[in-house]
Amino acid sequence: MHIEAYKTNVKTKKDASLLVALLQFTISDCIIKFDSENREKILRIETNRDIKEMVYGVFNKQGFHCQII
Repeated sequence: MHIEAYKTNVKTKKDASLLVALLQFTISDCIIKFDSENREKILRIETNRDIKEMVYGVFNKQGFHCQII
C-alpha cells in the first residue's frame, strides 16, 4: 500500500467528516484520515490503486477543492 496526500480547502470538522464518509462509501478498500488540525487540512488515503480521479470527483461534487501533494 502507498499513501496519497491531498491539500484541501475544507474549513470545518463537520465538512471533513462528511467528505471522509463519502470517500469511504466510494472507495471502500482504502484507509482514509483527515488532519483537520493541520493548517493546510491534509487528507491522507492509504491505497493499493489509483484513486485520484475518484477523490477529485467527490470533492468537486461537494463544492470543495483538493490537490495531490
